[in-house]
Amino acid sequence: MTVASRCDAEARERHRTLDFIGLRAHATTVGLIQLCEELLNAGILSPDGLERIKGAIRSELTVCNARISNQPTFDDTLKRRLDAIFPKCAGVPPEETVGCAEPFAEALGEARAH
Repeated sequence: MTVASRCDAEARERHRTLDFIGLRAHATTVGLIQLCEELLNAGILSPDGLERIKGAIRSELTVCNARISNQPTFDDTLKRRLDAIFPKCAGVPPEETVGCAEPFAEALGEARAH
């Protein structure tokens, strides 16, 4: 088993676990964003660590939406939105705007049509 396939298997298993215990709430996401900001400001979390956290989130969302036909657009939009809602570095809060939801809705609509 390659490193990439092992990571994919781990991501799929994590997805099933998260789905099972119901950790898909907005409040949980807001708490995570605030926690990351606090840890960055305290010097406990490095910017590289934050990037790994966002990468784990992107991986999970990609597992959830693996059948999206316009995957590159979905992935690019997802990265921009995660970058917008998470702080960039210590003392810099997240941006307020994350953009329009239409690209996600279009990508999801195409996936559901297949």
